[in-house]
Amino acid sequence: MSPVLIDLGEVPRGESLAPAVPAEAPPVPSRVLLAILSMILVVGLGGAVQPDRPAPPAIVPAAQGDVLRVVGDRLYVIGRQTSPGVRVVRSLSLPDARLLSWHLVALTGEILDVAAAGDMLLLSVLNERTSRFGTIALRATDPDPVWRLPVLVEGVSPADRLALVREEDDTGFWWRGLDLATGEVRWSLRQPGDDVMSPSTHGGAYPDWLYQLTTDRRLLAWDTRTGRLSATRNIPERGPETLSLWPAGDMALIGARSDGTTGYDATEGLRQRWHSGVNLSWYRNPSPCGDLICAFLPQRGIMVIDPRTGRERWSSDRWNYAERVGGYLVTGLPGTAFPEHFVLDPATGDVLGEAGRWESGGPGPEPDTAYVRRVVSGEDRVWYGVLDMRRMRIRVSGVADRVAGDCHFAAGALICRRLDASVGVWRLD
Repeated sequence: MSPVLIDLGEVPRGESLAPAVPAEAPPVPSRVLLAILSMILVVGLGGAVQPDRPAPPAIVPAAQGDVLRVVGDRLYVIGRQTSPGVRVVRSLSLPDARLLSWHLVALTGEILDVAAAGDMLLLSVLNERTSRFGTIALRATDPDPVWRLPVLVEGVSPADRLALVREEDDTGFWWRGLDLATGEVRWSLRQPGDDVMSPSTHGGAYPDWLYQLTTDRRLLAWDTRTGRLSATRNIPERGPETLSLWPAGDMALIGARSDGTTGYDATEGLRQRWHSGVNLSWYRNPSPCGDLICAFLPQRGIMVIDPRTGRERWSSDRWNYAERVGGYLVTGLPGTAFPEHFVLDPATGDVLGEAGRWESGGPGPEPDTAYVRRVVSGEDRVWYGVLDMRRMRIRVSGVADRVAGDCHFAAGALICRRLDASVGVWRLD
């Protein structure tokens, strides 16, 4: 599973993840509930396999106000301030919830993000006094921070022991490649004031390229591992003076509003691959979704583009998000009290199956499967299982009890905030 960042939030006071049940409604026994759920699955998805009794969860102590993060196969518990300006940061492995490291960290501000790279942990913080970002590097075997710098992490490559960071000073921005072990600068690039610079990918894998769109209509691709200029290309006069840059992996998309969009391939020296009449100016950051490019309207709507031609494959105003899982797109109906999730054909947008009120939790244990969860109305519990998208069937794995906050899947585990503010970690099949 690719690295993910999950914010589990805080325990709500006096509330449950599930809506309240009217007082006159009698409680539903667990066996009856399982039978009802199984019947729903039989009708809606062609049947489901009933679960074996799962092992009890591992319980991680935590207090209300603690911040939780999951990155890859690690759970991080960031405690409240034990004294002014000091926080406890614990690192635990998943799915066994074994304590790996414990640090006392002095900081001014809030921890916004966490990145992991081998034995290194990077905390992104916002300084309350300066309103600027900073990064604190920790190593499991060292009680003190390895380095502190006023930078924001944009990507981490454990194999290269390298972090791509952005630094702001009084005159603008710098992009730098930092040595993870020491914090030393391997390379630096200045971002001119009116130029646009953006990594080729955000989150997940380390970006290969740093794209730059200059005010004199030139597109540049910088190698993020060396800081060297890889290619440059002049942008033809197709549209308005102000252009837009949308990174989409190895493709840099240049938008000229109603005059269309042009795709440049960084692996071929920024050669122009296509020009299309598609106007992406109303859409949020087009990005790769498998072998396609997905773009989303701010409220509701999706457009899927063929990266080989730049042409629209299909669009719909029914969905406002989509997640690529194997050979499928998983999406849902927004703005409803209970999520309604669907499985789509990425190439056509056709609905292949409906998962009802089960929510997708990302890629499952096998190809073309997804972990799913379902809230039980009126109870502090969440059912969880695996959706086989080839057969449109759900195998129910178990139920997480005494759940107070949102639940997420990562590294073969289901992680949930519990009613007493602790964290439950259920090992998955």
